[in-house]
Amino acid sequence: MPTFSLKYQTAENLPAPFAHAIEITGVMVQNSGGSEFEISFELTYLDREGFTEEELIEEGFSLNDNFTWKGILPKIWSDVVFGNLKSANVLYIKSLEPHQEFWQIDFEGKTFYPKETDRFKYLIEELQQAVYEKAGKEPPLKLTFLKNQSGELIEVDVQASFVERKLAFKRNNINESQIETKILPWEELNFILKNTFSGDFDAEYALKNRPSHKGLFVNAGDELWYEVGKSLLIQPNKILKIIRL
Repeated sequence: MPTFSLKYQTAENLPAPFAHAIEITGVMVQNSGGSEFEISFELTYLDREGFTEEELIEEGFSLNDNFTWKGILPKIWSDVVFGNLKSANVLYIKSLEPHQEFWQIDFEGKTFYPKETDRFKYLIEELQQAVYEKAGKEPPLKLTFLKNQSGELIEVDVQASFVERKLAFKRNNINESQIETKILPWEELNFILKNTFSGDFDAEYALKNRPSHKGLFVNAGDELWYEVGKSLLIQPNKILKIIRL
């Protein structure tokens, strides 16, 4: 049965309360219904002993953000994880500089530091979201974009299930009474997230109700609507690219 172990820790020069370590182990298990991908996920924040609850909350954390989970993910995840492991290039490092992250991957009898750290870091982030979603800690991702300008009233809903690696896209042209739904390639999610969250969100100036006035707006899955140019400082074209997908 294929197995793997992946250990990651933030760079030495990244201070608490942001410093953390992640350990993931996985195995393909055969049963009467076929194969299953069983994983164990553990997230531990480091060196937080000197922080008060108020200080942690100010940084967007809580008293206990550590998280441990063990369970089954769909087979598509085994294809993704083992595919990345098999294609990984090995980097030989004798010692780490303070700005370098710690990596240790054990796979197919080898222990190595991956050369493509950015790719593996993104893989960990996606896998973490899948675990949070499967454990009920967080819901599937939902984004809503609203364009009310240039004679157009268009609403776009994006829903992403990290567990299923499924990206659903719905565009409602309200003035024309036209609705288009489609499943986008999972790789498009990175494009959507980069364009959406490259700007500065200011919740203080966000709208609590769905806007009815003209403008370009983003709802990130909560009760707030961010208006481009006011509570969301971003190039409008980045949001328009998503609406036009």
